[in-house]
Amino acid sequence: MDAKLNACRGAMEHVGDGMVLGLGTGTTVAHFIDLIGEEARNGKKFVCVATSFDTEMMAKRNGIPIVSLDQVQQIDLAVDGADIVAKDHVLKGGGGALAREKVVAYFAKKFLVVIDEGKLKLKEYPVVVECLPFAYSTVMKAMEGMGARPVLRKGGGKIGPVVSDNGNFLLDCSVAVKDAKRMEQEINSIPGVVENGIFTKFSKIIAGNGKGWREL
Repeated sequence: MDAKLNACRGAMEHVGDGMVLGLGTGTTVAHFIDLIGEEARNGKKFVCVATSFDTEMMAKRNGIPIVSLDQVQQIDLAVDGADIVAKDHVLKGGGGALAREKVVAYFAKKFLVVIDEGKLKLKEYPVVVECLPFAYSTVMKAMEGMGARPVLRKGGGKIGPVVSDNGNFLLDCSVAVKDAKRMEQEINSIPGVVENGIFTKFSKIIAGNGKGWREL
């Protein structure tokens, strides 16, 4: 059975009827959205906040009610994937939705990271930085000053840079993450930075494999 699906089955153990859910973005969370859709069709009630246009469209196809963040008092549970998992942090941003993902994840009472076990073996992944288009060059210089090698992410289906759902640019920065909390704060203090892909606040990591899942 699919390892990503099993990780999301593990996350479903934390889902209760009537919850306000934060839905992440990516191929792993897509399974979670399908599972929530099944529960909704079976009579469970959920209110969900989406972290990207892609997630919102996927949720609507599953009949899941989507509301904006300002329509909820709290998020009970946020579920999202990750690109790299370490003891004190995870790295996100491969899908380009990191700013909205972090807002939802950090606002939630509980944040679950769902991955396939293969992610535990990966050691290198860039720190993704979302920045204002006006400031991308100065942010790149600041990241270089921190020892990073930043690259402006280019589009695959269009000429030019990738533009996030927020209308911003994305920088893929090759850099060693030694003090995750400090680096997360330092990057966010650079003028023009909207958010970065270092996540240091999460409740549990649920790793799926071909047979089931385990909580880390």
